[in-house]
Amino acid sequence: MLDSRPLEDPTAIERSERRRRQRSLRWLLLGIAVMMAFQAVVDVLLAPPGDFRFAISLLMGGLALLAHQFLLAGRGQWVVPLLVTSALVLTGLAMYSYGSVRAASSLALLGVVVLAGTYQRLPALLATTGASVLVLGALTWAEATGRLTTPQMSADFRFWVMASVVVVVIGALLHHTRQATDEAYLRRLNQIEDRLRLEHERDQSFRRFGRIFRLNPNALLVQRADTQAIMEVNPAFERNWGYTGDQVAGLKADFLWAEDQQWQAHSRLLFAQGCTDWCRVRWLRSDGQAVDALVYSELNEDPGGPLILTTVAESAVAAAAGHPRTIAA
Repeated sequence: MLDSRPLEDPTAIERSERRRRQRSLRWLLLGIAVMMAFQAVVDVLLAPPGDFRFAISLLMGGLALLAHQFLLAGRGQWVVPLLVTSALVLTGLAMYSYGSVRAASSLALLGVVVLAGTYQRLPALLATTGASVLVLGALTWAEATGRLTTPQMSADFRFWVMASVVVVVIGALLHHTRQATDEAYLRRLNQIEDRLRLEHERDQSFRRFGRIFRLNPNALLVQRADTQAIMEVNPAFERNWGYTGDQVAGLKADFLWAEDQQWQAHSRLLFAQGCTDWCRVRWLRSDGQAVDALVYSELNEDPGGPLILTTVAESAVAAAAGHPRTIAA
């Protein structure tokens, strides 16, 4: 088994996951801004005269910095929608300016979908995927019908930089997703381990209680606290009072008391204090004979609901244990 972690509050887990996502997103935004600045420098140095595509890279880098400031200002709910929308629009614009859907900038559509899948919920992911498909379809139709500019398909250094930027961003997103998945998996394993250990300890406790219950020389019976119905009696109870477990299971325990007033007083004391004193009462054997008995009851917690554990002894047998008081009829 794994070494146990301390048990965590669900709200604390949610807060830590939110902080981890925001920290990862801040680093991603800074990385995008740096890479877009580098892409803009490459475009300025290597682009032919009149080519202003470096403005697209600068705009994307500026939007990444703006989203980073939103995160620092505590307005994180606007960051991913802003980033996804702007990346989708600017990717379509870059593909249009290159004149072909086969340009390296088309790979950015994959990055947009991965970004939405990493940080947004399923409806936003579906909307982003649908929008990416529509943008790609529209530009494919425009290129096929000759409505775009003449494609510039040279595989130069600019092509490599653009493709590399997209690959690095997708890799960073997948790394974050893997980290989040591993963390959730590890927490799940620790929860399972804690559960197995608790179940093992519970089973040991049940077995120990079962042995004590069966071998105890005193008559014992277990009742549900809400209905006071008998759930189980031990062999000593069957021997001393003549009832079998099958006969009394499910019956309310008041039939064992010869005087109803004593039963009512005993129950009031039990639920008021959680336990009773040893009380001298009149009980009925299975043949109807009324016998003086000493009764002690206490409430016990149980996963299925509170239980009543009652110990019964004939007064002649238990008199040496003390001087129990008698419940007045």
